[in-house]
Amino acid sequence: MKKILLVIIALFSFTSAQTHIVPEGFSGISVSFKHDQNVDFFGEGKFLRDSYENRIGFGYIYNGTLGIDLTYGYSLNNKKDEYSFNTTDGESSSEEENFNFVKNFRSENANVGDKAFSFGLTYYLNDNQSLFEDNLPINLSLGFRYGTKNYSSDALKFLNQDFYGKFYAIEFGAYKELETDANFFMIPRVKIGISNEKNIFDSIDAVNTDEGGSVLDESNDTDSFKVSSTYIEFALPFILNNTSAGQPFIEPSIANKYGTTHLGLRFGFLF
Repeated sequence: MKKILLVIIALFSFTSAQTHIVPEGFSGISVSFKHDQNVDFFGEGKFLRDSYENRIGFGYIYNGTLGIDLTYGYSLNNKKDEYSFNTTDGESSSEEENFNFVKNFRSENANVGDKAFSFGLTYYLNDNQSLFEDNLPINLSLGFRYGTKNYSSDALKFLNQDFYGKFYAIEFGAYKELETDANFFMIPRVKIGISNEKNIFDSIDAVNTDEGGSVLDESNDTDSFKVSSTYIEFALPFILNNTSAGQPFIEPSIANKYGTTHLGLRFGFLF
């Protein structure tokens, strides 16, 4: 009964899980926190950029085969030292008063915050399934994710702009459980994701002015643009054997997202 109650809480909690850590045959709950830091290996700027992402995770895995999760995360994008905007003579070019509504807006604007909430469903293809007579050399996974995003920045606040989006992603993964002589085991994994998002913002269709040029009224509508991206992540989780507090794990990772490199560290528990 206690375990069923924990599962119900997991399903309806506003927390997040990333790709599951899946020991073979495992059924239970995963809870995790992850920090991603944007780094610049070959650029002329700082190695550690002022861009990062924090995510918390809560999910449920059934028999090492089917996983569901809720994800919530916050990221800050500030990937350049200077930004440019298309302004006319006499207008301010300050990064706090202008915003580029373009496909790569995360790289072309300063201090863009991104709050995201999503739901994920993942199917794991592994040796536990009776349809395989021989052991698989590696295990595979196929996932689908849908979520919403809400963006913020000083410029959006100054412009009184609402900027938000919706997205879905298809994720392909491969992983393999490796036993060790120590009190832990490893599940090295790789994930490739294809994501499509639609971002929506306010637009001004028409402006009526008087003879002196003062604005009398304006017609507001919404405009949008779509962004497609592919990302890849390599990770090496270390999972401790059962303890009185479940199975703790730690997972370093490296990923390429939106054309930039991210180093990540995740830790959590399996119950």
